[in-house]
Amino acid sequence: MNFKMLAENRYSCRKFLKQNIEKDKVNALLDVIHVAPSAKNCQPIRIWTIQSEERLMDIKKITKYHYDAPLTIAIGFVADEAWTRDCDNKNMGIVDASIAGLSVWLEATELGLGCVWVSDFDVEKQKEYFPEMAECEIVAFMQIGYPDLKSKPAKWHYDKKERSKIFCEL
Repeated sequence: MNFKMLAENRYSCRKFLKQNIEKDKVNALLDVIHVAPSAKNCQPIRIWTIQSEERLMDIKKITKYHYDAPLTIAIGFVADEAWTRDCDNKNMGIVDASIAGLSVWLEATELGLGCVWVSDFDVEKQKEYFPEMAECEIVAFMQIGYPDLKSKPAKWHYDKKERSKIFCEL
């Protein structure tokens, strides 16, 4: 699939089959994260794959937006490792982690998997249930799996602002 088609076909999948994802597909998802660009190539991101029933139950304790996905990829960054813009001290770790998140989402689509980006979670509970992530700011818990046949984009997915409200020429 070409990039434009991937971008157009990607949607927030909120209904998954109860089917595990093959190891080679998980590795393909991790591969695109590994090669994702980062500001000044600082590579501050950290990634956790969560597939065990026990740890997926912990995901359910920190967010209601788990959608019973068979795979969660947690994406975070270590702030002290990220590049910081000199003029205003803006830390770019969240940008780097977001690039990784979009990369994994597009690769999931390419692999025939569904994905939804979840940033709505209880941070304190996340720290309690996932102490392994303590050094990081977590940006997303990507919920990934084979889409249920009943899965479809939300009704607002195709609602786009007029181009004139987004694009400007200087």
